[in-house]
Parts: sequence; C-alpha cells; structure tokens
Amino acid sequence: MQRYLKRYKASEFVSSPSENLKAMKKISWFAFAMIWGSFTAQTLENTANLQPFWDKLNTRKSVSRVLFLGDSHIQSGYISQVLRRKFQQAYGNAGRGVVFPYQLANSNGSLDFVASSNQAWQTFRTVYEQDVFPQVGALGFVMGNNADSLIEMDFKDPEDAFDEVRIYNDASLNGEAFSVYETEKRLRDFVKIEKTLLNYTVQEGETYPELAAKFNVVTTRLAQLNGDKVKNPKAGMLIKAERATPVYNTNFEEGLRKIASHHFTGIETSFRYPKPTQHLLLRLNGSKGNILYGFQLLKSTAKSGVVFNTVGVNGATYADFLKYPLQLKQLKSTMPDLVMISLGTNEGISSITKEDFIKNVGNLISALREENKNLSILLISPTDNNLNPKKTAEVVDWISEASLKYNTAFLNMYKATGGRGYFTKALSQKKASADKVHFLQVGYEEQAMKIWRALEEYDDRYKVICVDTN
Repeated sequence: MQRYLKRYKASEFVSSPSENLKAMKKISWFAFAMIWGSFTAQTLENTANLQPFWDKLNTRKSVSRVLFLGDSHIQSGYISQVLRRKFQQAYGNAGRGVVFPYQLANSNGSLDFVASSNQAWQTFRTVYEQDVFPQVGALGFVMGNNADSLIEMDFKDPEDAFDEVRIYNDASLNGEAFSVYETEKRLRDFVKIEKTLLNYTVQEGETYPELAAKFNVVTTRLAQLNGDKVKNPKAGMLIKAERATPVYNTNFEEGLRKIASHHFTGIETSFRYPKPTQHLLLRLNGSKGNILYGFQLLKSTAKSGVVFNTVGVNGATYADFLKYPLQLKQLKSTMPDLVMISLGTNEGISSITKEDFIKNVGNLISALREENKNLSILLISPTDNNLNPKKTAEVVDWISEASLKYNTAFLNMYKATGGRGYFTKALSQKKASADKVHFLQVGYEEQAMKIWRALEEYDDRYKVICVDTN
C-alpha cells in the first residue's frame, strides 16, 4: 500500500477536515483495493476493475446485468441459481436472463424450469466438432429441425415471471412467422418419448456427437450400446442405435389461445406478453428449417435490479468461447456490466500449455471488452478434482497471473475451498460425484455461497469507502 500512499505529500493534508477528505479521495480506492482482502478467507483480488459495476449497482437507478460464463459446473445450474437469487434479493429482480431448453438437447441444466417440444431436435454444443450447423449461438448450443414445432418452457418460481422475451435465432429465420400461445395445459403432459433400437451404417464424415444428434440420444447411450469404438466412427461401420421419437397427442391443441403472431428479425427477435407469465409457448415452422440458440427472459417494467445471465457449457474451455463469432456477438448484446468467468477445469485435465492458456484467456477478455474497455470482469478459478489435481493447481496459478495481466478481478476458489484434498473430503461427505470432477447439489451450493460471501464482503467495504469519501 505504501507505493500508493507515498505519491501524496504531507502538505496535501491540511488541518481542515473537509480538505483532508478531498485529499483522501485520491488514495481511497487504491488503498481499499490493496487492504480489504485481509478480512476474508475467500478474498477477491485485483478489485479495482469491479468499481464500474458496483458504482452502477449501488445507485439502484438502472438495471445491472451480470453474465456468468462457465463449464459443466455452471451448466448444472446449482451455483448460478444461488448467485442469481442472492443478487436479486439484495438488489432487485429485473429478469431471469438467458436460458436454453437443455432437456431438448438431452443435457442437464437448471431445475427451475421444464422444457418440452412435440418434435425432435438435433442439438450440439460448442465443444463438439460437427458440420451440421455452421454456427453456435449465445448459450453455447444450437438446436434445429425441419418440422412444425411447439416449444414450451415452464418456470416454477413466480419470482421468475417475465413479460419480455428475446429469442436468439439463426439469420435463416429472418422474416419467418411464429406464434405465441397461452393455455392452462402443459405440453409435456401430451408428449411421450418412444425409443426404438435399430442398426445403422455410419456414413462418411459422421462424428460421434453427430450420430447422437441424429437419433436424439446422448452420446453416452451410444457408448453403452457399442463400446468405446463408436467414439471414433468410420464410414461403413455398423452400429447399434436407439432412436428417441416424441409421440405427440394433438388433443393438447384443443383450447389453445393465440396471443400474437410475430416475425423473426435478424439474429435476435424480441416480443412482449400483455402481462407477466411463467409459461413460454411458441410455434414455429420456418421454410428453411428452425435453428435456435436460446432465449432471454426479462421484466420490461424493471427500472433497477439485476438480470442474471448464465451460460454454462459441459466440457467448455476458454478457447471454446472463441470458436463462433455469433456466440460472442449475441453474448455481448446482453450488454453486461459484470462478466464472471468460471473456467479452467477442462484445461486442468488437458495437455494445454501455460502460454496457450493465458493467450486464450486474454483473447476472450479482449473480445468481451471490444465495445466497453472498462467492462468489469471477475475470473473464478476451478476447485480441486481427482482427475488431474497437479495440473489443476497449475491452472489456478495461470488464471491468477492472467487476471493481473489483463486487469480483471480474481477469486481463488481453489484456495477458498481448502486446496488439494478438497475433492476427496467432499466425496467422503457425500458432496461430490464418483466421477472425480463434479460435485453434488449440496457441494455446488456451498461453493456458490463462498463466491457470494466474497462478493458481499467486497460490496460492504466498497460502500464504506464510498460513504467515507463522498
């Protein structure tokens, strides 16, 4: 701290308290950023970068937007659910934020809503190599089909009611019509999944995830049926497959009430409901097919509060968020005031070098700050795991180094959770999964509270400084 204080001469501090206060303003933020971390075990580091976000958040005069990027730990929804509730309870609820109907992609996600469709969808996430879709959008996923399709998302918590919807759609849908409906029924009660076993001959160029998408099943199911050989399919290979087909009872459409008809515009389409709802029901049938990347749910009348956008992608790395220009473009359109990035686990079980890792971190940060050089960014390290604990610890150090290099805040969750041995301890306490890398709900929720306490204590001390210097 002395390196900051010594910049100011003793003569700058005079006998008048008001004049002293003015002089102290020059050093208050720097001093605060240097000393406050000694008060908590889960310390935020390099915190000066967070000042623009907290300035806006604490005025409570406009909506603040958080964007939380991560991997499977985040896609599961347990960490983000806690943080979203904490932010919105403290500062107000301005919207559920971005969502993807993971159930239609045979993937896991937040349990606070249920997604259904009367049709099957081919789906991929950004970590897969595939040639079916040229782009992956905002949520790190893509879903597409060529059928007259109903999509339903039903949210459980009344606090998540919304009246404004933003659809992240492919440009090929531009100008195509879609309809919005309401009903007391639920589509999921009128759709059953029928599974059929069959033999299939692999075609030239088809990949493991492409085969899973073709049959609307998860990749692990293909491996169960065929063994590991299916993970590297060759043209002409005969495999066993399980086709999952939705069987739709059209009685659902009796009593459907159309609220409105709209047209897709560009790569993002917005519309409003006449009143708040917890139930999204759309019908679309694009002439060139239906390709969607996710949704954002908002409260149009909110004058303040927090929109908490979560994008978690199983298997993701920093590099994966750089693959598709469309994803970055749609993410930046959420206009975040704070970006939290919780990645590094998958790099920790890979062969990536320090040089390449830090380069990827820098490229993602630069892309996110392209329109806002002062964008607040917080890097959150991975915790311990039992797949490659040594490399994971190295990645934590790399993230710390990158945060200094690229002027971001940093939260060392590896240290905050106890470092090496944390996973084994969590496993013995039934807070972790036997897969050696993931945690159970209770484990993730404990981690979320550590993140929140670090943010909360930062906010408390920030407020003290602001009061003292205003």
